[in-house]
Amino acid sequence: MKKIVSDIHNAIQNSRKTIEFLTQNSSFFWAGDYPIAIVHEVTRIKDETSLKNLEKINFFNTQGFSKNTYTKKELNYLKDTVPDAIKTSYCLCLKKSIHTDYNFEEKFEHDRWKKVKDEDNFVAFVEFSKCNDSHSNMTIETTLRDIMRSTKEIPSLKTIGFVWIVSLPKVTNIENILQHYFLDNHIYVEHGRKITYIAWADKLAEINMRYFVNTPIKHKRD
Repeated sequence: MKKIVSDIHNAIQNSRKTIEFLTQNSSFFWAGDYPIAIVHEVTRIKDETSLKNLEKINFFNTQGFSKNTYTKKELNYLKDTVPDAIKTSYCLCLKKSIHTDYNFEEKFEHDRWKKVKDEDNFVAFVEFSKCNDSHSNMTIETTLRDIMRSTKEIPSLKTIGFVWIVSLPKVTNIENILQHYFLDNHIYVEHGRKITYIAWADKLAEINMRYFVNTPIKHKRD
């Protein structure tokens, strides 16, 4: 993870196009906007236009389920035409470039999502958050927890390295959040009035999410 974090730190310091810089200057392979889940069952799509666009590529079989294997062209079609049918990550760090189709599988018959399978190529999952003056620490922590919770539901991602990049105003102090979830595994890059933190864990599954730093407000019932 040290080399991965070092490469990301170098990219953020030297370019506004982080993934493009990583692709050109890292010994790892980097895939931006990487597909991590696709919709599993036809009943999950409520919009008629989306259904028609999926029918054009025979997305669902006669039983109403999506298939397990997709080409890059098919996944790009989903991103461009039916974005509600696919989830993507900011980027994935890989051992080698991708020359095969992408494979997905569901855990239970009526799951909402089929999740991407690791063909022994995933090294680290990277997500990016951009915050401004209007974001409270509670909002920022919730954003991070939502990322980690949804990613932990994907078996091939929860067992690999996790990197959270977050850009926010310098006046916003999130040291307590970073220390709580990542201990001392976080560094930063300053750009003018902005600061970008890079926080990481060797395995996402090892991050303890039992407690909040900023306790959510419980609204009283009428």
